[in-house]
Amino acid sequence: MPRYILETCCTTFYVSDEYSLSSPGTNMAKGGSGKRVQRPISASSSSRRFHTLQMGLKMLTSLKFWVAIVVVALVLGFYQLAGRETFSDLLTKEKKMSAAHMGHTAPAYPKTKARAKIDTKELNPVKDEKESHEEADKSLKIEEQHAKESSQESEYHVLQMFTKAGNNRGLIDKFKLCFNSMMQKSSIRPDNGEILHLHLVSDPDSKAIAEGIVGTWLQKGLLKLSFHDPVQLTETLHPIVKPMQEKFSAGAKAYYGDSIFFLSVGMHKVFPSDTKHIVQLDCDLKFRSDIRELFDMFDHFESENVIGIAEEQQPVYRHTFWQYRNEHKGTKVGNPPPDGQPGFNSGVLLLDLDKMRASSLYNSLLNGTVVRTMSEEFHFKGHLGDQDYFTLLSYRYPQLFHVLPCTWNRQLCTWWQDKGYQEVFDFYHDCAGEVNIYHGNCNTPIPDR
Repeated sequence: MPRYILETCCTTFYVSDEYSLSSPGTNMAKGGSGKRVQRPISASSSSRRFHTLQMGLKMLTSLKFWVAIVVVALVLGFYQLAGRETFSDLLTKEKKMSAAHMGHTAPAYPKTKARAKIDTKELNPVKDEKESHEEADKSLKIEEQHAKESSQESEYHVLQMFTKAGNNRGLIDKFKLCFNSMMQKSSIRPDNGEILHLHLVSDPDSKAIAEGIVGTWLQKGLLKLSFHDPVQLTETLHPIVKPMQEKFSAGAKAYYGDSIFFLSVGMHKVFPSDTKHIVQLDCDLKFRSDIRELFDMFDHFESENVIGIAEEQQPVYRHTFWQYRNEHKGTKVGNPPPDGQPGFNSGVLLLDLDKMRASSLYNSLLNGTVVRTMSEEFHFKGHLGDQDYFTLLSYRYPQLFHVLPCTWNRQLCTWWQDKGYQEVFDFYHDCAGEVNIYHGNCNTPIPDR
């Protein structure tokens, strides 16, 4: 609705179209067509104007008036500044109003490093391509590393000593039976991302024979094969195992006199650090179960166990520790299971190489002084190589060993039965349960079943 303004000096009156202001002097009213009509002003009106002018001049010269003006100006200025909007604010508000009008809200992009990186790539296509190649190369290297680690983890390492087999038909037949039965029963297959890695310690003549036996499995890609030179291994092992050779072999020319037959004792110092577990097997074995189950037993090792080994199933150490037993009545040394300590048989060995490397106790015992001291304490002189050493250690440090079930090294030899131990022989030799591995030690025939 339009308004008209009537000013009298500093006094302002607002008059709408629909009303008229009547006074003795001036009368302004709405005309017929909405135009303003000014009527004659009387003499008294001039006098009133003069009086009003005088009042206005007095107000202009009044201090209170100017104070009031200043206060009003400050108040108005404050509100004007507080409510001022920048050009950016106006643009933002306009965008929001437009978005609201279109029925959606425009996305707000935070000022982050990621956003800046995207913008940079958009502006630098050459750099973008270079970074893409670098990222692709980095991803490829990571994948190759993972593949390498995965490959190492999926290898199941098995070691056997196959030496001096050139004219030894019996040894060749034993190795053939052991190897073929192991492969036939094994569920470790490349199509599962796994493979058996066979390590053979062989001289040149024995190597050629072994290659002929394992060749079929090798050609099918079901096996990895590595050969190790016994001469080089002996040179590496000799400083470590020399004290054991002096105490646990019948002489340098005896079967167990070679340093190589103490390989298991220092295996962790010979094999590379990325080989974590290895199963060492004699050649005179026959598998009746999956070798995977044998590897699974590493998971049952206690924290200090470094070696898995089965107990001897003849009264061998009852005999060899006779003097110590005579001096220590009631000892468990040499007694049969389940409460005795019959000693160990090393036909099947589980070697946790990582734990062997990490065990300060085990490595401190690879010491000539320690070996001699313990041998003298127990009056012990053995002839069976590494198993003599492990047996002696177990009498002082049983925590180093995880005892395997007798069925995983079912020894068939009965040589000691008629050597004065017939009455106690069965206490050692009994082994309840389904046989997993037959051990035809001392040239004992292995059943066909």
